[in-house]
Amino acid sequence: MDIFKGVEKVKPYLDYSWKRHKVILSNIANADTPNYKALDVVFKKEVQKLSLKVTRPKHIKPPEEKVRFQVVEIKRGLVGNDKNNVSVEEEMAKLAQNRIAYEVYMRMASGSIDKLNNVIRGGRR
Repeated sequence: MDIFKGVEKVKPYLDYSWKRHKVILSNIANADTPNYKALDVVFKKEVQKLSLKVTRPKHIKPPEEKVRFQVVEIKRGLVGNDKNNVSVEEEMAKLAQNRIAYEVYMRMASGSIDKLNNVIRGGRR
């Protein structure tokens, strides 16, 4: 039994939103940099290429899916004369959206830890 299963499920999403936060801030910081191209983070799961089944108890279980994210260049029209395609308004909106997502993931992780603390205390506060 894995007591931190809830936290482990949320961890990739926390990592993703943290990385995306850093990329968005980099875009905002480079809004006036000539020829700078805006970046974003793509979140995808790598699915195992072979579909293996566990049909007996002694079979080896297939490895779990690996969660990966990649920084990619955003394809959008040029915003300024300096060939920079960063839209500060759009980046600020993405930053707010990402902050809310990060807070939700943190609450999910802390809820799992709170349940564990409650079990440790025996249900007493």
